[in-house]
Amino acid sequence: MTYRVEQLNENHNLANFRCGNNGLDDWLHDHARTATGQGTRTYVLLADDGRVVGYFAVAPHTIDGDALSGRTGRGAPRHIPAILLAKLALADDLHGERLGSELLIVALDTTVEAARRAGGKLVVVDAIDDTAADFYLHHEFETVPGNPHRLVRKLSAVARALGQPWP
Repeated sequence: MTYRVEQLNENHNLANFRCGNNGLDDWLHDHARTATGQGTRTYVLLADDGRVVGYFAVAPHTIDGDALSGRTGRGAPRHIPAILLAKLALADDLHGERLGSELLIVALDTTVEAARRAGGKLVVVDAIDDTAADFYLHHEFETVPGNPHRLVRKLSAVARALGQPWP
């Protein structure tokens, strides 16, 4: 099966998406379209038949430099411009197929492109639980001191990992 990613639009049927986390399901069903009008951008992963099997959402963000480790926050302003990877979810019947990692790569590529146009130093993620935090740690994010579910990664490092120039 092949998949494609599209920016969320009115033609996408979201009603049957289930990832196994009610909060992530409900957000997509009830809030994704409204959030788009408020500055968030949502992208859906579509199967060949057009079924929504995953999604991610990104938004502009800032993070307080004092909350970061010295290595990550060094040389940055007090309020560091960032891109928030606000949501990332994969249909529960596709868990364990490494498709989540592929979706993360697309999401990170999107954040790098957004930061190239608008600026930014970090990608920020608020993991929904320990399993999600471990997923991001596996992908070279680092936790913010005192908050194991808030993770960051420098956009310059993301661009290098994707084989892209920065900035």
